Amino acid sequence: MSTMDAYKAELAGYLEGFAENVRRLRAAKSPGFSQERLSSVTRLHRTEIGKIEQGHVEPRLTTLVILAQGLGVTVDELVAGLPVPVERKPSPQARRFLAEGG
Repeated sequence: MSTMDAYKAELAGYLEGFAENVRRLRAAKSPGFSQERLSSVTRLHRTEIGKIEQGHVEPRLTTLVILAQGLGVTVDELVAGLPVPVERKPSPQARRFLAEGG
């Protein structure tokens, strides 16, 4: 497996774990905290929340803080149980080197 493939695989797993945390924390709110309600509270678009909860996007730091505030939790709670990533995105130079058979 290439370095880029390993990075993408780890990132996908990481985002799915984060997505599960957001869904769990939202579902724990009462009464029934829908994506629409979270959207209203955070002023994030509902489709953005949906993409986060599906593990399709890697949210920015400001989005993490906004989500935590909207859910009434800490950023630590949003990332609870997620391991520190091992893989790093290869630099453009490393990708070129690998593509050239390096």
